[in-house]
Amino acid sequence: MGKVKIVFLGTGNMGQCAHLKNYSIIPECEVVAICEIREKLGKLVGERYGIKKIYKDFNELIKNEKFNGIVASQPFTKHYVILKEILKSGVPVFIEKPLASSVKIGEKIIEEIKKANTWVMVGYHKRSDPASEYTKNKIEEFKKKGEIGKLKYIRITMPPGDWIAGGFNDLITTDEKLPALEYDPVPDDMNEREFKEYVGFINYYIHQINLMRFFLGEDYKVKYADKSRVLMVIESLSGITGIIEMSPYTTSIEWEEKD
Repeated sequence: MGKVKIVFLGTGNMGQCAHLKNYSIIPECEVVAICEIREKLGKLVGERYGIKKIYKDFNELIKNEKFNGIVASQPFTKHYVILKEILKSGVPVFIEKPLASSVKIGEKIIEEIKKANTWVMVGYHKRSDPASEYTKNKIEEFKKKGEIGKLKYIRITMPPGDWIAGGFNDLITTDEKLPALEYDPVPDDMNEREFKEYVGFINYYIHQINLMRFFLGEDYKVKYADKSRVLMVIESLSGITGIIEMSPYTTSIEWEEKD
């Protein structure tokens, strides 16, 4: 089949160091073009990673390039604004977590995906992590055999630390200022302050929230969240209790996650 041809929409911190850095060394993949509204940054990033085609306008990129997929590592608060345009290309898209900033916007995105007749992958990398896959298999084995009774409890704890761990040391930056960008609307039931706190929570803990769903294999509801923002208790549809401990303490050396 040859190499999978990928284009990148945006080369900011995560797009550049968490994604492009890795896609560029996958033998089966070829990054054929970058779309970056900061012209100088796009040029410098392209030079480092050997990408010759640099665009400021994604519509121009679509007209001139042939590709199999798009990596659009952007803030989730503008996913609808971006996806309703880039899905017109009709190719699969990878985005960062989560899908949307609200249920209303998420439903709009789903409609755009259906119209485009393609798919969007949301970057919940923990579902592909070997440790997570091992744990998931053990949970399924435990539930199937039932040797010591029913599964009753899942606990996830996440004390943060140095999550970057030098990963952005080679980040290319410029003095260019980003122009005013359009974002998805704030949810109807939140004011600006509440939405800012919500975005902060999502950026820190959405992987753990989704990981609980992955381990359970079913939906769950939040039963309790304490005011100190440390403990959240959930109950799955089948009655399994789960606890997510959010920053019960902080480490100074490494990012620790356990389940």
